[in-house]
Amino acid sequence: MKQLIIEGTKFSPRVELNPNGHIKLEGRSIIENPFHFFNPVFRWIKSVNFNTVNVSIKLDYLNTGSVKQLYTLLTLIRENRSIKNIYINWYYEEGDDDCFELGKDIESQISLPFDFFELSETTA
Repeated sequence: MKQLIIEGTKFSPRVELNPNGHIKLEGRSIIENPFHFFNPVFRWIKSVNFNTVNVSIKLDYLNTGSVKQLYTLLTLIRENRSIKNIYINWYYEEGDDDCFELGKDIESQISLPFDFFELSETTA
């Protein structure tokens, strides 16, 4: 499996899918057509054959369409039968209760445990 990197813009997150099972999403996701943006990511997830996947999500803002695609992404990871161990790290800025609650909502919907990390201005 090859590495897939989608560079971020002011509207879309940087996405890094690595052949060692590390997945990173960082930035903001206010994409007009999030399905189109995430489609190559979905294809990559469906084709991997990893035992362990580590997902780092550090998104400071997501629109509704992006939240749905993130949910789909995590569901595809959960449903990939080759993946036995899934670790999800959800990063949010200090005091950003909305982002924290969004992570808690997604965690409960996909039935996978998240580790939550509050970032202060000095660590962000």
